[in-house]
Amino acid sequence: MASIFAILSVILDFVLLGAVASLGIRSASGVMSLNLGIPGLTLSLASAPVGLAVTFSVIFLMIDFTVIAYATRIYSAADRGDVTALKSLNSLGWAIVALIFSGVIPGVLLLIAYGRIEDLPSPQS
Repeated sequence: MASIFAILSVILDFVLLGAVASLGIRSASGVMSLNLGIPGLTLSLASAPVGLAVTFSVIFLMIDFTVIAYATRIYSAADRGDVTALKSLNSLGWAIVALIFSGVIPGVLLLIAYGRIEDLPSPQS
C-alpha cells in the first residue's frame, strides 16, 4: 500500500517538474536556451530560480524512486512472511526520509509499518 502512495508522489514530482519547466519558457531564444521542439518556444537555462527548482525536483524524484524500492522490498518480505527480512529492513530513518522527501502519506505509512514491525516477535532459531 505504501508503494502506491510513493508512486503517486513520483507522479506529483513529474507534474511539478513540468510546471516549473513551463515557467522558464521564453518566446525569444537566448544564448543559453533549450529548444523544446515547439516552434518559437525555448526553455531559458539562464534563469537561476527555474534551474534550481528543476535540479531539486530531479533530486527529489531520485529519492522517491529509492523510497519506492525500499517500500517494495518491505512489501515483498511481508508477503513472503519473512519476519527476519522484515526486521532487518525496518528502519526509522527511511520512514523519516519518506516523510520529508516523498510526502506525508508515504512517510506516515512507513512510520506505521515501522511500529508494527517492531511489535512482531523475534523469529526463533
